Amino acid sequence: MPSYTQSLAQWFGRFTLDDVPSDLVLHAKLRILDTLGVALAASSLEYGEVIRNAAQALGGEGGSRIVAFGDRVAPAWAAMANGMLAHALIFDDTHNESIVHPSSPLLSTTLAVGEAVDCGGEEALTAFIGATEILCRIGLIARGGFHKAGFQPTAIVGPVGAALLASRLYGLDEAKMVNAAGLTGSFASGITESWTDGTWAQLLHPGWAAHSGVAAALLAKSGYSGPATVLEGRFGLFKTHVQQPDVEFAWNRVLADLGTQWESRRISFKPYPCAHVIHPFLDAMLALHRDGLHAVDVQRVVCPIAEYMIGVVCEPVDEKRRPASDAQARTSLQYSLAEALVRGKLDALGYRPDALRDRSILDLADKIEYTVDATAPTSRHFKGWVIVHTKDGRVLERIEPFNRGSPDNPLSEAAVVHKFEGNAALALPGARIGDLLSIVMDLENQRSLAPLMRACSR
Repeated sequence: MPSYTQSLAQWFGRFTLDDVPSDLVLHAKLRILDTLGVALAASSLEYGEVIRNAAQALGGEGGSRIVAFGDRVAPAWAAMANGMLAHALIFDDTHNESIVHPSSPLLSTTLAVGEAVDCGGEEALTAFIGATEILCRIGLIARGGFHKAGFQPTAIVGPVGAALLASRLYGLDEAKMVNAAGLTGSFASGITESWTDGTWAQLLHPGWAAHSGVAAALLAKSGYSGPATVLEGRFGLFKTHVQQPDVEFAWNRVLADLGTQWESRRISFKPYPCAHVIHPFLDAMLALHRDGLHAVDVQRVVCPIAEYMIGVVCEPVDEKRRPASDAQARTSLQYSLAEALVRGKLDALGYRPDALRDRSILDLADKIEYTVDATAPTSRHFKGWVIVHTKDGRVLERIEPFNRGSPDNPLSEAAVVHKFEGNAALALPGARIGDLLSIVMDLENQRSLAPLMRACSR
């Protein structure tokens, strides 16, 4: 019997754009647009310049450009830089059930390798869509086990998808694709310890996943071998990184109806630049704000929440109420709700240093509590529930059963474009934004990725 990786490589090697439903093609273009916008927004921060300088020092000269800056470095380092930019604000899309961020590592791989080999837009789009479906399915295997073990799933399984994608764009055959994917098992890491002190380490995971995928593809192209059983083997990714007896791996989800049922349809766009499980709570809080609630009215807030989310966004309570940095704040339910209510919004300009020191925000964060929601759904979708006790004795309650941007509560095409335009405006002039929008929405007809990369460079 072929291994899972061999079966996936065989499917992916024969995959064409004709195999993809038209709505999924549009969805992929919108994800590309969204991811580019988020990367452009991040480039305007100090973080962006740090990434640029590091990629230049690591990557030397090469043929692949860094988004926004336009510097050319070797493909593996361009992939790293662009993936890091795309995840810097935690504003990139998420496959809810696996909690994998697919577009940031896969688009950065597509752009870096695609530009290096001068592939056309149709092949780039095809490879991006196929690799996305593979990555979502692999992410489902662990059933949340990676987070429980202290790993970010994107960092563990992201390199596998990136390796297959890079291998296809480099023209590798199925055997070498399998070797490349197998090699990424030896690159898999991605601990979430930086959540405890607010440092940046976790934000590099999608970029490092992309870098690992490109490096593995180039090693395989040169003849280096890797294990075909990298996923299911006794020392494979899942048995080594999820050492918990209560986790039953969902191997049946990998190949079932592959090519006819699309897990990638369940990827959610993010309306807010923070951990995705916080989003429906923000929707609920901002809905109450639109109805007249203000921070000065609040006596106490209670948020019933799924038990599996508590260790990620609610605890330790002191860290969540007094985040040391924007990176730590973006995974805090208490702080995020407080800033949203005090300022009436939460967008790419949120979580700035002045907000993190704002006394009114911090005082409100102290009033936000949580309790276990026994009715909460599984991670297939996220529920938000906010109960506000006001100083004048009222109790205001709002439940959002589905996170906005998910298939059950989707963002319109116009809303995704609006988000892109707002984010891109932090780095590019208006005319350039329009050019980039037109190129992405007509990507399958582009003879090269060079116009796209020029359009998203300052």
